[in-house]
Amino acid sequence: MKKILLIFITLMLSGCWDSQNIEDLSLVVGTGIDKIDPVEGVQIVQQIILPKSGSIGQGQGAGYKNITTGGGTLHEAIRNVSLETKPISSEHQRIFLINQEVIKETPLDTVINQFIRDDKTRRSLYIFLTEEPASELLSVKTDKEIPSNIIYELTENRKKTNKILPPLKLGEASARLQSEGSFPIQIVGLEKGNLKLMGAGVINNGKLVGENLTGDEVSALSWLNGSVEGGTVEAVHHDKPFGFEVIKLRSKKIKTKIKNGRLFIDIFIRVEGRLAEDWYEKENSFDKGYQKGIEGIVEKTIEKEVNDLIYTLQNDYKTGVAGLFHYVKNQHPAYWRKYGKQWDEKFSEAEITYKVRINKTDFGTKGSSQ
Repeated sequence: MKKILLIFITLMLSGCWDSQNIEDLSLVVGTGIDKIDPVEGVQIVQQIILPKSGSIGQGQGAGYKNITTGGGTLHEAIRNVSLETKPISSEHQRIFLINQEVIKETPLDTVINQFIRDDKTRRSLYIFLTEEPASELLSVKTDKEIPSNIIYELTENRKKTNKILPPLKLGEASARLQSEGSFPIQIVGLEKGNLKLMGAGVINNGKLVGENLTGDEVSALSWLNGSVEGGTVEAVHHDKPFGFEVIKLRSKKIKTKIKNGRLFIDIFIRVEGRLAEDWYEKENSFDKGYQKGIEGIVEKTIEKEVNDLIYTLQNDYKTGVAGLFHYVKNQHPAYWRKYGKQWDEKFSEAEITYKVRINKTDFGTKGSSQ
């Protein structure tokens, strides 16, 4: 009996047979790709966390180092990093930066193929596009913070501004490439030496198309597809600016119909918010008429921005990047089976009606100035 118990305990203790000391590994937290060329090959940069006790870094107390390598394929380039550092571990990688020039010529599914196949790479890592070289962004000087972590954590500010898209994870990007065809990817760049999320690139059939969406257009896109989580709407009344803060999305209704072969999409959004700032000297937030006036201006402001974006998507991009195809597919499966592969064309020809209703639930601690 004792022998059986001893064997059982031995088997239970064998679970960590392949464990490695974290100080013996190079922990990759971010990867950037700046070039894919059939002749010159691939150029990447990997950001590696250094132990706090380490003295090597890009500047005193940097806490990380960047290694730039190349190869005939992305896989080879990543393996070549091992020529310059300890054994690589990608299990803690948080971000993947892709220079826009790369996916103007090379399909996105080709770029992420190695990461998808690698069972050590987390499918939850975030993908971003860059206008500047990815190596430049990962080398930006910060106050003892790791650039990859800064970029990753910027996405947590979605409740503060609608100019930030829901983070695009590696696994989601792979799935969208198989089913959706077109979708946006957040751009990260530099402004006055600081890392900043700024607009988005539009992916269609795996490649970057058209001009980048501005921050305001990204905000309008969040309103269009009902993914808004917060943010502020700036508008003017009585020739004075005011700011309306969105607290939460109360409801979203998206209905589609087919009439005489044409697609109609009706979108109705309802949100709650508060008057966060008002420069009008004679404001009276206790007055219901004043409140309704503010709500009406906010609604018209949002609807104009969204309708401007719809026009841009239908006439300039000619692609259904807003993700509205889900509703057509679910509500009209027969139509989708027939025209699903022509979605961009059908979206561009669709009649889209957008309405938003604002419920102001709070106006802060200030009411009447009279």
